[in-house]
Amino acid sequence: MNLAQQLAQIIEQTPVIRDRIVIRRAIAGVTDYFASSLQAHNDADAQKLLAWLTDEGGHQRAWLVGRKQLATARQAALFNGFQAHCLDYDDVHADVRGHPSAVILSALFASVRLDKPPTNIDGRRFLTAYVIGIEVMALLGKSVNPYHYEKGWHATATLGGIAATVAICYLYQEPFLTEAFALAATQAAGMRLLMGTPIKFLHAGLAAQQALQTVEWLRAGLTADQNFLDENLGFLAIYGQNNDQLTLQQWAKPWKIVEPGLWFKTYSYCSAAAYIADAGQLLYQQQFKPDNIANITLCFAPPKSDAALIYQSPTTGEQGRFSAEYILALTLLGYPLDFERFSPEPIADNIVSLMQKMQRHYQTANTCHKPSNRYVVVEIEFLCGNKLSQRIDFPKGSPQNPYTNEQMRLKLLQAVGDEQKTDNLLDDIEQLANGLSLDQFLQRHWLTL
Repeated sequence: MNLAQQLAQIIEQTPVIRDRIVIRRAIAGVTDYFASSLQAHNDADAQKLLAWLTDEGGHQRAWLVGRKQLATARQAALFNGFQAHCLDYDDVHADVRGHPSAVILSALFASVRLDKPPTNIDGRRFLTAYVIGIEVMALLGKSVNPYHYEKGWHATATLGGIAATVAICYLYQEPFLTEAFALAATQAAGMRLLMGTPIKFLHAGLAAQQALQTVEWLRAGLTADQNFLDENLGFLAIYGQNNDQLTLQQWAKPWKIVEPGLWFKTYSYCSAAAYIADAGQLLYQQQFKPDNIANITLCFAPPKSDAALIYQSPTTGEQGRFSAEYILALTLLGYPLDFERFSPEPIADNIVSLMQKMQRHYQTANTCHKPSNRYVVVEIEFLCGNKLSQRIDFPKGSPQNPYTNEQMRLKLLQAVGDEQKTDNLLDDIEQLANGLSLDQFLQRHWLTL
């Protein structure tokens, strides 16, 4: 039995998860998915993609989340993935170095046919499929990174399609998981070069769509009988460096949704900048005058931990999502980190002037007493020679500094805009772990959200 077959066997033999901690983490992930998706309801780029789908047409079968509208399964996966990710407001996972839920949940929801009588898909099996998808995505991510990400691949896209395919196969107990691995892997693509453009968000939709079409093609009778983890030509050999970092002995020990866990976001920018934002907001409380700043140092540890922050001199707010300098300038000038700050509009001159005083440095050894392997230090030097500094190890929303249940509810409420609808949705997400079928869940909410 080759390595891919062993992995497939482990997945197929995984029982429905009943562990309370794991299920709580899955419920939090589903909650955050809806908060991120519904917040983007009026996004201009989402509207453009919706118009394109409507013009394309097709059999109306699967839910476009929050739209009271059905589309083909592949269209729904594409749109839902794009919408969930298009504000960069959705969860991330450290092992993946990407966004798992936007892909996996978009594909799982799109796989459900709403134009036919319910098939009573077990809500507990759905949550387990989601957890397994994250496990696979993290397992592959830990195997290929940091080389994969730093090389320029967008892991949300390259790993997400495989993970979502696995989740669908588990949900429906498909007999062709080994072949599904190979067919999903050969479709893997997505460059980080596209960060700061709407195509970055399209990557999540494309990965979800790849999962749907992988399963549909195999159901139609196409075959892909190859080992996707072949030592010479397999996924890890091409997208990573080799298979040496892949170990199946640690499968679900613990589940990756628990450790290191999902990172939920407060603001509409790359999570790598959350360290910067938290530091900037604390420094702003010192009530200094920005005109008195001589220079600012942004120190990242370890080196390349800022790889996602590709814009040091962004020209638009959209690019600013991936700019430590832009986000720090916003916080030091007292601007709110709201959705409007990350639009395609040009960046104001006073923000540009402050960004020009910033330089990035890198710390190779952790000399501070704190135990974190990753941190950021922001140091401000004033014209008079005085200095202020702030170190952040665990930004708010990270697994080590998590949100409360009430904070998660408020994020969802902000997106839904209605107390009763929010509480109904939260109650039914909880009920997925207690017998509510996935079909029932979707039927209850696709015409109300």
